[in-house]
Amino acid sequence: MRKGSWLLILLLIVLVALSACEDREKGDAHNVSAKREKQIFSSKDTKKGWLELIAADEISSQDDSPCIYKAGESVEKLEVHMKELSTASLTYIYIDGYIVQMEQGGNELSFQIQLSKTELKKGFHELTAVQYQENNPETKKVELLKRAKYEVK
Repeated sequence: MRKGSWLLILLLIVLVALSACEDREKGDAHNVSAKREKQIFSSKDTKKGWLELIAADEISSQDDSPCIYKAGESVEKLEVHMKELSTASLTYIYIDGYIVQMEQGGNELSFQIQLSKTELKKGFHELTAVQYQENNPETKKVELLKRAKYEVK
């Protein structure tokens, strides 16, 4: 074969490989972007599960919200501790109805969330932790739902 034919074949292979990667990325992005829409959950938490937030040396309790004091351009993190989770399901974390993180863990789970400018606006914000039946958020069938609030001053 001529050199031009080999270049054409090589170019076609590269284009096919890139389109396959692009499709895979679109699938992942589609799952996340579909979740970027604001989610509205039942007004009642499930009976199982336990959720605690820690921010700026304050720990949430049943009816108390930890407080974050904004200090200029500092980066704020919110620490989350959960118990009594399904070990087979992902835990989807929402702030003010928007997905911010997904976590996989055992019966107990601890992690940090880096808060964005939106999540650091003055006022109260609600963190919602959700596990879906069959690990599928598209069904909107909730297996675990726990909420906690934090305040930004």
